[in-house]
Amino acid sequence: MIINEVCEIVNMSFSKDTCYPGLKDKWTIENKTLGQCAITALVLNDFLGGKIMRCMSETGSHYYNLINGEIVDLTVYQFNSLPDYNNGEERCREYLLSNEDTRSRYKLLLERVKDNFIKYGKKDYKLLTKGGTVLSKIPGTIGGNKKLKIYGKFDCKCALNWIKKGYYIDNRVFFEDEETAKEIGYRPCGVCMKKEYKIWKENSKK
Repeated sequence: MIINEVCEIVNMSFSKDTCYPGLKDKWTIENKTLGQCAITALVLNDFLGGKIMRCMSETGSHYYNLINGEIVDLTVYQFNSLPDYNNGEERCREYLLSNEDTRSRYKLLLERVKDNFIKYGKKDYKLLTKGGTVLSKIPGTIGGNKKLKIYGKFDCKCALNWIKKGYYIDNRVFFEDEETAKEIGYRPCGVCMKKEYKIWKENSKK
């Protein structure tokens, strides 16, 4: 399953320079998930979709992922006791990335994850590019419907509903990122990417 490979690759990509600044002096390879929760939640959200969640832990606020209704918390091992997931609240990507330090460390972790996929990836993924379909060790972060020329998130309720019914699978394609999908002429989904769809619709009227 892709979730297992993504989690494995992310877990090997942590380092002191991706640690939250206030905790760097306490970071060790034995406790490598220390100070990595926000950027880890962002990277997992890139590759797996789902929701980014925030709750309270023994040391303060803590970020994790909710994917297909299941809690995925790669950085929980830094704590002596479990965070209070029962009171978790969703946080948007823009909220986390509004912090300059978080944004910088996220970009560093994402690049390291991509490098490790290339070095240690166990399978090839079919991605649609401007030049056609290619095989990549790095999984795509955006899905699409080649018949309707629509792209969206992996956890899109509309797409998952059609897949569950047995439709759409033959038209399913994947992209490295949103920019690639737009370059090829795909437009954002109005269900799972409402903000992007609104911008696209307004621009298409000009």
